[in-house]
Parts: sequence; structure tokens; C-alpha cells
Amino acid sequence: MLDNISNLNISLSYPFLFLIGVAIILLLCSAFGKFHRTFYVGTSALSLIVSTFLILSNVSSFGLGTSKAFLGTLNNDIFSFYGSLIILCFSFLYLLMQKDENKGEFYSLFMFMISSLLLMVSSSNLVLIFIGLESSSLALYTLIAMRGTHNAVSSAIKYFTLAAVGSGFFVMASALIYMKTGTLDLDTKLALEKDPILLTAGVMIFVLCAVKLSLAPFHFWLKDVYFATYSNLAAFISVVPKIAMFVVVLRLFGFFDHIGFENIISILAIFSMLVAAIAALSQKDIKKMFAYSSVVHSSFVLAACIPLFDTKEGVLNPIFIYWVLFSFSNYGVFLILSNFRFTSFENLNALLVKKPLIALSLAFCVLSLAGIPPFGAFWGKVIVLKTLIIEDYWYLAVFMALASVFMLYSYLKVIIHALFVKNSSEAFCVQFNFIQGFVLAICVLISIFGVIFIKI
Repeated sequence: MLDNISNLNISLSYPFLFLIGVAIILLLCSAFGKFHRTFYVGTSALSLIVSTFLILSNVSSFGLGTSKAFLGTLNNDIFSFYGSLIILCFSFLYLLMQKDENKGEFYSLFMFMISSLLLMVSSSNLVLIFIGLESSSLALYTLIAMRGTHNAVSSAIKYFTLAAVGSGFFVMASALIYMKTGTLDLDTKLALEKDPILLTAGVMIFVLCAVKLSLAPFHFWLKDVYFATYSNLAAFISVVPKIAMFVVVLRLFGFFDHIGFENIISILAIFSMLVAAIAALSQKDIKKMFAYSSVVHSSFVLAACIPLFDTKEGVLNPIFIYWVLFSFSNYGVFLILSNFRFTSFENLNALLVKKPLIALSLAFCVLSLAGIPPFGAFWGKVIVLKTLIIEDYWYLAVFMALASVFMLYSYLKVIIHALFVKNSSEAFCVQFNFIQGFVLAICVLISIFGVIFIKI
């Protein structure tokens, strides 16, 4: 019996089991004691660091992709490794930069959500993916609604309603996959080609993926959530849950290889990036504009995933590099916006005169998101375009370039109001504390010098 237990490789589950334990402790502390906000932030941040070391310890002990746990349902492959590190890194940065939440239960729910996301990226079994997805989503809905305003509650309900429909499609697709293949493991290599039942299941399961990635036309919840929630939480939503879903998408692409699924995904990616880029032009609120920006960048990464249908060589690195560079720039923008009471474009007027360092930091991060050389996200976009062209998906590269041109006009509006409009507005901007300034400095430096972190 002891041999059977040792074969389970329970240590692969330690990173998220540890976070669940911390979440329970924080929940008890908030219920039966009165602790300062710094206690919850410090405990949560420290637990994320410990979880990171547990992941690195597992990689050191077992290697990457050489072992599984719990009857093959948990993996320590390259997908889970990259995805887990990005989730933990940007969750840690979020805890450092956020300043709006003082409730202990917020941090407990946050740790439950991160542990669920780690489970989600570590599993190739549809049941565990669904459990991790729904657990993290329920926590996220609550975190959005905890701001307490009418807009926050209504946007959380809208997100929950739309995602619940997607979850129904996911469960039905899982049933079709099991009926056809007799397995729920996405690591299984299918011998069937262009099977209509599997193709139908692929489309249905991707409905939920499209909702979570906020791809058009499943993006209607995103603008309301961005506008209603705190700016720093909006930055978190735009990065961390999406990278977890992208890992699931990568596993799905490997599972549905050779059944004609790539044509459907190509059409969705092109439609999503163009619709969002055009819709961003008419926005009068900066946060709503960046909601559409998030849709465009998600569509770019989805397009970068499509070559996985043909080859896995040289495709994964561009995907994760691009997302990391985008994430740092996005965090920098929303960290600056979190210091504004209102976020219309006019509130940025004369920012260069009032706060020159903040204005320049905002400009550098926005230029990076726009893909202007030599800033960070430009190099991520270059290696994605290079990969698409090499793999003979040149038409996707053309539409990515076209969507980038449309988005450029929206990004330039931010820069014009912040740097070139001299008429003063009622902008409300406070001083950053030391930790927030440190996080912003990291985001700006990576937005400027991101090229040193990659090899083209």
C-alpha cells in the first residue's frame, strides 16, 4: 500500500495544496481576529514565494515532463511549469501594487483562486481542469463584486451568467469526447482524423475558452468588469486567469490535432482582433479602451498558438515571451490609472506638467503595448509574427499587423492627452508609495529594455 501511495507523486500537488492551507488560515484569521492589512498582504505574498520554490523543487527532483501524479491527471510538463511561474509572478506583483482592499476574506479568496489556477494549468484531465476553472471563477466573481458598488455587482453577475453558459458547453463537450474516445485525458493522441463528433466537441469546449479569454464575440462582460472594478484588479484579470486558460488551449490544440480545428480558430482569432481594435476607437473611457486592448492581445496570442497544430518546435517560447512582455506593460498602465478617481481621457490632460515621471512611465508602457520599437512588446510581437510566417500562416500575420494599426490610434489618444494637451483638468493623482513605485519601475524598465530578455 505504501508503494501505491508513493507512486501517486503527491509532491507535485504541494504548490497548490499549500496555498489552499494558507487560504483557510487567512479565512479563520479574518473571522476570529482583527489583523492589519499588511498581515494579509505579507502572508499571501510570502506563500506565493514558497509555492514558487515548491514548483522549482519538483522540477529539480522529477525534471520536466518525465513524471505524473494522481494516476496521470497531474503533470509537471513545460506547459504547467511556464504557466505556474507566470501566474505566481504576476499574482505576487498584484499583491504589491494593490491598495484598495482591507478585508481579510479578500485575500483568502485570492489564495483559493490562485491555487485553483495552478491546479488548472497542471492537469491534462478535463474533470480536474473543470474543477480548477470553476473554483477560480467563483472566487473571481466574488472579488469583483466585493467593491460593493452597483456597477461592480452587476458586472460580476453578467460575467457569471455568461461563463455559466460556457461551462455548460464545456461539460457537454467533455461528454462527447468521452463517448468517442473513452478518455478525458488531453494527453491522449487521437488516431481519428476530421471526426465530426470530435470537431463538434472542440467547438463547444472552445466556447468557454473564448469567454474566459474575452475573445469577440464572447467579450461583452469584459468592458463592464474593467470599468466597475478597481484598476489594479482589472490588470490582474487581464493577465493571470488568461494565461491559465491559454495553457488549457495549448493542451486542447494538441488533443484536437488533425481534425480540421485550426480553420475555425483562425477565423475566430481574425474576427476577434479586428472587431476589438475597431471598437476601441470609439471609447471615451481609458479603462474601457484597454478592455478592448486586452481582447486584441488575447487574439494575437491565440493566433500564435495555431502553428501548434502542425509543429511544437519553436512555438511555445514566442507565446509565453509575448504574454510576459504584454503583462508587464499592462500592469504599469493600470497601476498608474489606479491613482485616478476618474479615467476619461480628459483626466490625463497636462499630466506631464503635474507628474512628469508618471506621464513618461505611462507613455513608455502604452508605446510598448502599441508595439512601437524599441519597446518590449514590439519584440514579442516580432517573434510571434516571425513564427507565423515561418509556419506558413502569413495571412494571420497580415491581420495582426492590420489590427495593430487600428489600435495605434487608440493608444496615441492616451499619449496625446498625457503629454501634449496643456489645459489642466480635474485629474486626481496621488503619490505612489515605495512598493508601488518599485513595481512601476520594474514594469517601465521591462517595457523599455524587454529586448534583452529574449533571443530572436
